[in-house]
Amino acid sequence: MGYLNDRPVPRALLDERLATLRASDVACVLPRPDSREGRQLARWVAQVVLTEQLCIDELARREAVVPAAPARPLDVSTAIAVGSITAAALTASEPVRRLAALVSQDVRIPRAQLEYAADVLGEEPPDDPDVAVAHWHAELLDSARLESFARWLNAATHERVRLVHGLEHPGDSSQPDNLHRH
Repeated sequence: MGYLNDRPVPRALLDERLATLRASDVACVLPRPDSREGRQLARWVAQVVLTEQLCIDELARREAVVPAAPARPLDVSTAIAVGSITAAALTASEPVRRLAALVSQDVRIPRAQLEYAADVLGEEPPDDPDVAVAHWHAELLDSARLESFARWLNAATHERVRLVHGLEHPGDSSQPDNLHRH
């Protein structure tokens, strides 16, 4: 399916995930496997699986004890901001959520930015910028942490993941099934 740290990631992981999807309640809306859209779905699912494997590998490398991170739905704007592959991996995989919490735990919102946001919202700025008490502050911090994780993930993927022919990124304009044309 691809390579992680120059070691092959078994195609069986992708085949199992696709079989699970095709046996689920969403099967009726999935494209035929042999169609252009079906191959794009396989590419997309491969990216999700490789993201999960990268995060599992990184957790093992760090040997950090990270508490379980509960699943929580991402709103549409957040999913768009981090991309559908990262959003799917965050939603479906506890190791991905745990690593996201770990790599973004030191993200802070600068006091000046919090004061500006509070002013725009007609709220009082927080006494302690490191403690998100107000809902808007928590949302701002969550957004900054997700952005930090997405940047880390993009860099780690670029450095450590190699795709194989036929399972290129679905948005790669050089692959033959790319659906986005100009």
